Amino acid sequence: MEKNQVTFESIEVEELRRVLEGIFDAQNEAAGIEKIEDEMIAIAAIYQGKIAGGLIAKQTYESIYINLLAVDEGYREQRIGSQLMQKIEEIARQREMIHLTLTTKSYQALEFYQKNGYEIFGSLEDMPMRGVTKYYLHKRLKV
Repeated sequence: MEKNQVTFESIEVEELRRVLEGIFDAQNEAAGIEKIEDEMIAIAAIYQGKIAGGLIAKQTYESIYINLLAVDEGYREQRIGSQLMQKIEEIARQREMIHLTLTTKSYQALEFYQKNGYEIFGSLEDMPMRGVTKYYLHKRLKV
């Protein structure tokens, strides 16, 4: 293939996603890795019929990535965040997961996650903007 034959253009996200997932599926198949569908996990903390906070995570193979975790300001200092973390860890252990992973930014909850047993395995300065550091954390479960 000559370089001059390649063009680049914007297309619909779903169309490109299907093609790229097909490429990844072929790579996994060649490596002997069985295809599985990711599973989304949503846990809400309900107080008097209102959502006080919650957690959304994605299970892929033997790991769970915590995508979102937040507690409404009016409900903080009641250990709701810690209880949400305990709940996702309980689910992860029941499913015999190896790792829980997440990211947080320097102005968010780094110390909270560290107090809950998560360790930094990487960081990027000026991500996603100047003056902010993005931290990558994990907790290896003993299964």
